[in-house]
Amino acid sequence: MRVSEFPEPANLDAEAVHRCFARAHLPAPRRQGKGVEVDNLAALVDRYDAFILDGDGVIKVGAGLVPGIANATGILQAAGKVVMILSNTSGSPVHETARRYACMGLGIPERLVVSSRVAIEAHIAAHPRTGLWGVMATRDSGIGSLALSAELLGDDDSLYREADGFILLRSMTWTVEQHRRLASAIRGAPRPVLVANADVSAPVPDGSFSVQPGYWAIRLEVETGVCTQGFGKPFAPAFELALARLGNAGLRRDRIAMVGDGLFTDILGGLAAGLGTVLVTDHGLVKDLDWRAWTARIGITPDFVIPGP
Repeated sequence: MRVSEFPEPANLDAEAVHRCFARAHLPAPRRQGKGVEVDNLAALVDRYDAFILDGDGVIKVGAGLVPGIANATGILQAAGKVVMILSNTSGSPVHETARRYACMGLGIPERLVVSSRVAIEAHIAAHPRTGLWGVMATRDSGIGSLALSAELLGDDDSLYREADGFILLRSMTWTVEQHRRLASAIRGAPRPVLVANADVSAPVPDGSFSVQPGYWAIRLEVETGVCTQGFGKPFAPAFELALARLGNAGLRRDRIAMVGDGLFTDILGGLAAGLGTVLVTDHGLVKDLDWRAWTARIGITPDFVIPGP
């Protein structure tokens, strides 16, 4: 894909989303699964001791629960399995994300909800950053929780020129023109770009495709040559945080399943972390794709495949 062929936001569909991911700097899987098809998560209750669930495409689509997810989590928990959430959501602090999931009645405690926002905040706290940072976010994103001097990127060219680095949190109101400002600034003076949410898109109830920070990060890499630093799935920081929350349970990694709808995020990240992987096909990013053809094409094959929870 040449720079001129990178899809515009309005042209995103399932194929375009996966073509974008194929251009990104992503971790390598430690191994490949066999793509064994089973009926649902309950069929795997004896195979795994813990189940890490993605948010969009597994638990919900938009604001609505995926059919069967509440029953599935109940079965797993009744069998003594640990159920947690690992989401690439980064537009708000994790306690707000946990509260939204709690309102869905899944019975997953806040300590078992991990997001890419937690991962990037932990990194910044452990590696203090000086200077002024420009942030892709919305006004309600709570960027004050970032342990550095931060201002929202908008239409003021001076912030793009003067910022010591950039953080991509939330792209709901981000525009092509703002992206062009950022790309121009990076070309003129390369600086660090930290990306919390590595998703290119998330499923939307009407069948369209949202534009997430990962789209803009990959486009920035293609257009400028900069190598962004990712913290959400499929990158290690998010998985290490999730595994740390499970640390006291003494679980082997091959007895922990990452369950998701994203081949390039959930499945690749799980394989890279040494976890079991379960692809959900009927509610998210591969709903309209031939997942068998894509796994062969990109070399990312899950251990198990289920239509839904």
